[in-house]
Amino acid sequence: MKGEIVKELVSQFLALVAFFAFPAIQYGLLKRFARNEGKPELWYLPRYGFRLVIRNIPGKKALTDLKYLARLRKIAPAAEGSSVMSYEDEVLLDEGDFFLFPGSDQVILNFRIEGQGEHNLQFLLTDKLGNEKRRIPFSKFDLLIADYTATLENLFSFNIKLAKRAVVRAASLRKFSVLVNENNVEQQFEIDVIRSVGEKFKPAKKSSGRRHAV
Repeated sequence: MKGEIVKELVSQFLALVAFFAFPAIQYGLLKRFARNEGKPELWYLPRYGFRLVIRNIPGKKALTDLKYLARLRKIAPAAEGSSVMSYEDEVLLDEGDFFLFPGSDQVILNFRIEGQGEHNLQFLLTDKLGNEKRRIPFSKFDLLIADYTATLENLFSFNIKLAKRAVVRAASLRKFSVLVNENNVEQQFEIDVIRSVGEKFKPAKKSSGRRHAV
């Protein structure tokens, strides 16, 4: 009799553990698989220029409650009187959208690069059709930064919050300008740094230039 009671208690305990553990395990798996969802990508389209997008054309799930902010950052290195670097930002846009369905990309930023030579390049903020809205000399910034958040919709309300940062160095943009002038075709370019909130920081690629806090 005592043994049967113990077995019953053990079985109830295991059922209780499974009841609470299953949602936690499922959420953990969904969060792991969500790492590659809504990734930032940088594309060049000869007709319109560069586009920094939240990628969802190959995706199978919708993103909702999108918010994104893009800025150019000028670094002030550490010097006498300040042991840490500082920076100044010029905000290019601060916008959002309700949802992003599978089969579509969300355009965060449109821009073109004009000029010849390292010291004569201009960063042109444009609309989606390539029309100029603002012009900033390359000498005024070191980094292009885009931050965004979105909710990845899953079944049973196991939604995942995405929060990412994409960073492209001005030095990389100079190289991209040369490449598109030499080969004016649609092409993708690598983003220097992609950071996700809640995940260990891994640079997208190694940089041979200066390192900045991003």
